Amino acid sequence: MRRSARAGARTVVGVARDALASMHLSRAGDASMTVARPRATHRRWRALSNLRGASSSSSSSSPTRVRDTTVCVIGAGPTGLALSMLLSKLGVASVTLERAHAPTTHPQAHFINTRSMEALGALGMRDVIAKQSPPLRTWREFRYVTSLVHGVVLGRVDQFDGAEHAGSATSPTAPTHFSQHRLAKEMLTRARAMHDDGDSGVVTGARVDDVRVSDDGVHVRARVKASEDASEAETLTVRAEYCVVADGANSETRDRLGIQMRGERALQHLINVHFTSSALAADLSADPAMLYFVFNPDAVAVIVAHDLSRGEFVAQIPYLPPVQQLSDFTPSVCERMLRSAIGWKDASKALDILGIRAWTMSAEVSEKFIDNDRVFLAGDAAHRFPPAGGFGMNTGIQDAHNLAWKLAAVTRAISSSELLRTYETERRPVALRNTALSVENFKGVLKIPNALGLPPMAADVLRDAVSALPTLVPSALRKNILEAGLAIGRAQCGSLLTADNPIGVARRAAVREMCEDPNGTLKLQFPKEDVGFSYESADANGQAKLYEPGTLRVGVRVPHAWVNTISGRTSTIDLVDADMAEPRMTVFASGFAANAKDAVTTSSRSAFPTQVIHILDQNCDDSLSKNNVIDIDGTWALKTRTFGDKVLVLVRPDGHVAFIGSNVDELENAIRSSFHVTAN
Repeated sequence: MRRSARAGARTVVGVARDALASMHLSRAGDASMTVARPRATHRRWRALSNLRGASSSSSSSSPTRVRDTTVCVIGAGPTGLALSMLLSKLGVASVTLERAHAPTTHPQAHFINTRSMEALGALGMRDVIAKQSPPLRTWREFRYVTSLVHGVVLGRVDQFDGAEHAGSATSPTAPTHFSQHRLAKEMLTRARAMHDDGDSGVVTGARVDDVRVSDDGVHVRARVKASEDASEAETLTVRAEYCVVADGANSETRDRLGIQMRGERALQHLINVHFTSSALAADLSADPAMLYFVFNPDAVAVIVAHDLSRGEFVAQIPYLPPVQQLSDFTPSVCERMLRSAIGWKDASKALDILGIRAWTMSAEVSEKFIDNDRVFLAGDAAHRFPPAGGFGMNTGIQDAHNLAWKLAAVTRAISSSELLRTYETERRPVALRNTALSVENFKGVLKIPNALGLPPMAADVLRDAVSALPTLVPSALRKNILEAGLAIGRAQCGSLLTADNPIGVARRAAVREMCEDPNGTLKLQFPKEDVGFSYESADANGQAKLYEPGTLRVGVRVPHAWVNTISGRTSTIDLVDADMAEPRMTVFASGFAANAKDAVTTSSRSAFPTQVIHILDQNCDDSLSKNNVIDIDGTWALKTRTFGDKVLVLVRPDGHVAFIGSNVDELENAIRSSFHVTAN
């Protein structure tokens, strides 16, 4: 079924290919160029097979295999898997290489924002995620406490201001609390189901050790092990037209390519303790929260309730290298800290520690997102944010959403390769914007410990002082000195904080006031950054410009409006994605009577994949059809009325507006411009 639909899409787009193949294209700074239809992959790689040194260091005794494809994706996290699925949907061959043998079971990100849910909805995953997500009542709050159970609640923040649902009037979907490790598992299953090669479309256990670029394409070499314990590895060389590097924050491929990160490398060092406890889930079930910020004399930590139904949690504990090291946080040490943070007095209550990891909170963006016009950085390989605000995974999924249709348009000979350069000019400003906000949010998180007499800077000063001790001071003694100093600081959160004394009363009041102030401490939702970012030219700081959600403007995601179709009620956003098997533009036409002589049509005018949808007034007599829909509540009319009685809105395959006007000839030029095709 999928292959049949894809074959049909290729037939539909044949006109566009033929038109482009015979057309001379002008490119700024270059002589005119001709874009020819792609040759068969195996023919193209006869020339590339002469690329020297692509696998020169592989072991001569290990088996070697070669795969030819259009796009090689390195990394099968949410970004890489989203890209794999989008490419499959758009009829582009790909191979995804993942170093791990299976998705991680260690929770990481856990908030999927509205725009990511819209993008995942286009891949058929919206309902899958929604059905497995917990009810809003279990994750709507951030809470500041002396312990999770029986502790003093210093403050609480309802991130949804009493709303019954997480959604808003600006989107057909809603953000949700769904852990990354569970999302990645679902995405892997879906990616393999959508891929023409099935399971082999995503190769696990494949560690990339070389990436070579030529004018004709990219060689990616990986060592593939059948299992983690396997002693031998197969050498796999993937020969592709393009490569997308999405192998995470500590990307080996990015480092191998010599691409630098810019920003703050180490804002904070933390220990993640992944644990389960049905007893704790039961204790919290009556009045749950998503995040618990814990401050007491024995523990300072953030505990994330990833899934109460499974009793799954992660504790984030600050630590101070080089004096403290991961090895200091043994399971017994971590359990003692967890029990203190929870506030359990009953030793019979059980918890099970599943994993202990160290990580560094960074705020960095890659110096470039494109290398040699053939290699693209995406996701955490391109940007590393503090988790405050939940932008990391979401920004990566949206990188894939921006890049996939451009790769499809170029490799299917619809667009010139100039289109691919817009990936960096559009996505890097968004990454810079989200980095700045994440750092601001992180600083906002520090307001609470500062108000409690626990300035993080004091811990850093203490760490530096201990580090500066003479080398003859034993490591164990250094650790004891540091811990003694930290214990003195944490003592501020004992009876001095909880008792009715002037200092405790004042500090509790300060925290409560911050929590009641909408901008007083960490927030969960950022609507402008979520769905209001624009792909127009960046601001003076190189950051993406922001607008109120629902703004109709070139560069911004098309507004959501409910419309009635022959299949029932749907959103304008979902109409853009509906049945998309090629990189297709959408034209929303309003004020043009669908059956009149001036009805907009591109079937005979445009050589590019385009659908035209007439959005008709509620009182219009024209009947519904595939291309005629009804503006149910007048939202679309309200959005377009400032542009005149007749309005054409051109929307790119990724949902961002490319043109607003009323002239059909200008629309045609805008379609060509969106595909970066200019006729001589």
